[in-house]
Amino acid sequence: MPVVLGPVHKKYPQKPITKGILLFFTLLSLPLLNACSQNTTQQNTLPPSKETPITESFANKGKIEELLNAEFTLQREGPNKAFEAFYELASKSGNIALIERLTHIAVVSQNRLYIERSANLWLSVDPTSEAAYSLKLQVLIKDNRAEEVTTLLINAMRHKVSLRFLPIYLEDNVRDNDQVNTIETAIYALPPELKNNQYIQVSYAHLLLLSGKYQLAINASEKLLAQKNTDKNEALYLILAFSQKSLGLLDDAIKTLQTASQYFPKNTRTITPLIDFLVENEQPKAATEFFQKTDLETPEKLQVGINLMRTLLEHNQPGLALATANDLPEKQLGLSNQVQYLTAIALAQLDKKAQAVKVMEKVDGALRTNATNQIALWLYDDNKENDINNMVLRRTTRENMPEQVAAISRLHEEKGHTDLSFELINNALIALPESDALRYHKALLADTLGNWKITEKELTTLLQKDPDNPQYLNALGYTLLTRTKRIDEAMRYIESAYEKADNDPAIIDSLGWGFFLKGEFEQSSYYLKKAWSILPDAEIAAHYGESLWKQRHYKEAIAVWEAALETSPDTPLLLDTIKRLSPSLLEEQKQDKPS
Repeated sequence: MPVVLGPVHKKYPQKPITKGILLFFTLLSLPLLNACSQNTTQQNTLPPSKETPITESFANKGKIEELLNAEFTLQREGPNKAFEAFYELASKSGNIALIERLTHIAVVSQNRLYIERSANLWLSVDPTSEAAYSLKLQVLIKDNRAEEVTTLLINAMRHKVSLRFLPIYLEDNVRDNDQVNTIETAIYALPPELKNNQYIQVSYAHLLLLSGKYQLAINASEKLLAQKNTDKNEALYLILAFSQKSLGLLDDAIKTLQTASQYFPKNTRTITPLIDFLVENEQPKAATEFFQKTDLETPEKLQVGINLMRTLLEHNQPGLALATANDLPEKQLGLSNQVQYLTAIALAQLDKKAQAVKVMEKVDGALRTNATNQIALWLYDDNKENDINNMVLRRTTRENMPEQVAAISRLHEEKGHTDLSFELINNALIALPESDALRYHKALLADTLGNWKITEKELTTLLQKDPDNPQYLNALGYTLLTRTKRIDEAMRYIESAYEKADNDPAIIDSLGWGFFLKGEFEQSSYYLKKAWSILPDAEIAAHYGESLWKQRHYKEAIAVWEAALETSPDTPLLLDTIKRLSPSLLEEQKQDKPS
């Protein structure tokens, strides 16, 4: 790597290695292990304060009462109220133990100004404190103060303080473009003679990886690894491996991580991507054998094993995923739901759906909703959709009922079973009659099924509870507008909704269509054009086009319909409107489509 580091691109893409999605409702809520961005170091934390005789020191100086008052304020009113009292005591005394306590208080307060002030005080007394430099660095980077970051790094190096905190902080914040850019700018501004610092160069190599300059990242990391005096931490191997993989050099990336695993045999940050890369490189058995040989503590063994199961399933290796489940520690430390979830997915991939459902039924906790959704999909696959609603109601807790029922209702509707969707919502309302979300959904579905009187009843009930809700007002008004001859009553509801939400395209569309039905066509076109400009929806297009057509603006109407057909060619209302008014347009559309 050249001594003078140049700037890399200012736009940072997502991490080069990403996971695929296994199924429609599957693994999104499971924690992903990705080596190049995870670090166990917590931000804004300090090592435990040293047990030093603070009170004894203050007793000798007659300050014990002030210290006790500060402690009392801390206990009764919290860190924000206590900070100034502690700061005054710490700054007057110069006592390192008290300054460390002050800094802990600042960190707990989450006040950046307090953290910076305490770090500055600490550095004024001990300019070699790595922890103080690390804390101040975080504040400066979060505030995008690149010049001050440069100055801080220079001061740290001149006091011979290790900069190992810099690459660690970069790893923890790779997704924050502003912070990454600040780090890059600060590094670029360093004097040339200081850019040879190994932690500066590790950070720069990571920046190259993030910016997509993979070959340069490889060159930089390989050079650092070749140097005898370099702290060869896992970050360097990860930068090298992910850069190699991004260039398609998967075999090289695997070799790099295998070397890293020899140096760091219990480091999950290198073990996890190595296992992933082996599976991706069509060596799933090698990955599982490597996992079996790892000597990890139970929590780490579980996390790596769960990640391996997920990776195997993504690459259609359900048998090995089940074998991996059997190799996991017996004590699963609260992770049994994840193991059961993945086990069920593996059984399903092996076409053992009945077993898969039984295992998935046991999944609880944070994955309960995902498991319910997945069971519903499997029941549809086996033509057992009539069993879904009872399963959902049995598995769903009251607090999750509206969201869970809404998800399954959408599934029913996508599968063409609106009747099952209505049945589910109706039964859910019996269990949870106070849910306005369920009642509103029921009202809309009833209208879809032609039971508009149920729609009117349910919306009236909702409006009794919430008379100013614009969605309820609009839904009831539109229902009356399209299902009855009570146009004036319908318009009162819609106009009231418009007063409360005059930029909602659905409400504006209802208002425009109401004017159309009243024969006020210019007013109709005005509002329908406004709705169309906000949301070019096919149903709005149907109404707007018909209003234009009625006024003999045929070309404008056809233009609106053509635009809607491009994006939503199967919308029933749009197709019915065009068939009534301009059937030749549909014929032309068919002829224009490539055969």
